[in-house]
Amino acid sequence: MIVMITWDYNMSNRKQQITKAGIARISGLDVFSSIINYTGEYLNFGNAFPYQTQLGSDTDHATTSTTPIPDALVNNPPSVLNRWYRFHSSGSPYVAVNAPASASGFFIYYGQKTGSAISYSGMYQRLSGLIKNNKYQISVQSAISTGTGTLYIETWIYYVDGYVRNSQMSVSFPVSNNSVGITTGEFTAAGSNDIIVIYFTTTAASSTNVAITDISIKEKQEYLVPIAANDVWGNNHKVLRSSVQPEPYQEEE
Repeated sequence: MIVMITWDYNMSNRKQQITKAGIARISGLDVFSSIINYTGEYLNFGNAFPYQTQLGSDTDHATTSTTPIPDALVNNPPSVLNRWYRFHSSGSPYVAVNAPASASGFFIYYGQKTGSAISYSGMYQRLSGLIKNNKYQISVQSAISTGTGTLYIETWIYYVDGYVRNSQMSVSFPVSNNSVGITTGEFTAAGSNDIIVIYFTTTAASSTNVAITDISIKEKQEYLVPIAANDVWGNNHKVLRSSVQPEPYQEEE
């Protein structure tokens, strides 16, 4: 007796993948819908209102380095988790401006450009509880502002022998009641303690400032849910599909 394995592409054979009662005979026939949810909160005092005027007293680093962000992270390290630190440009090759401050429910950033010299006004926080390779969403609520410039929201990590940027998103100013008030972006955690850095630069020749009210970091979670539908009699059932490759069957000779 010789047993042969062949493929039958007859439609009746494909139908046998599902019983008359609508039960799948083989795995992989379920159809799923993806549901994305954002949960948790990984940024401390991301809302400016409860932070009151505290930011103006937080540790600040004045920089003239050509790499201002790594300079701030090295010389004013965020050694305390989930605490705000600040930095600002203090002179050549930049324009000297104030470090960020908080008041009346706003995080306020300052900037000015003189000739080719720009400025930096920023804050940063070392996060905790992140899961490496998981995705997280950053959400920034802008305040209506006539100031012009760009607010950058980045994540930084320590890699080999220095700090490097891991992700970047931005908010453009001015912001009016016709603007999109909430800006979102995603990053993939490189470790449990990535650093979020928020700083402002501008092309305005005179001193300007912009504000945001809230920053949030939440974990992205994705769930697969079986799709259901009603048949012609109104009965609810799972939606199944036919397999691309039908199951083999045996013929005897």
